[in-house]
Amino acid sequence: MVGALERDVRETFRRSGYTLTSQRRAVLEALKEFDGHPSAEEVYLVVKKKNPKVALGTVYQALSVLEEIGLIGAKRWSDSPVRYDLNTNPHYDIRCTRCGEVEEVPGLEFEDFAARVRQSTPYEVTNATLVIEGVCPDCLTEG
Repeated sequence: MVGALERDVRETFRRSGYTLTSQRRAVLEALKEFDGHPSAEEVYLVVKKKNPKVALGTVYQALSVLEEIGLIGAKRWSDSPVRYDLNTNPHYDIRCTRCGEVEEVPGLEFEDFAARVRQSTPYEVTNATLVIEGVCPDCLTEG
């Protein structure tokens, strides 16, 4: 992490009252290595390559703090492990019901959805969770 991103991370930690430990930094760095939405176990395997002494529980604790202070998002599906995401901007994801792969859905804007809800109700949308599931192309070709 360098430059403005590093300053943003440090400032977020400072405001939260938590410390940016080497373990939390390692988890953030590991998350950057993924294109998709890894599980805690997948993050752990990446962190463990660089620091063989790290424990799975330490990774879970780091992910919990990173989510709590808003540096990462967590996606929860009923029959799948929690998946983590560096993209904290409102967006939609789709999960394959066969292999569990999670990807962002391009072309669907959260703001469009929020605007439609505002038109239909007196509520101001601050958060929305939408579960989108299907079968990914790889699983479809496998039959």
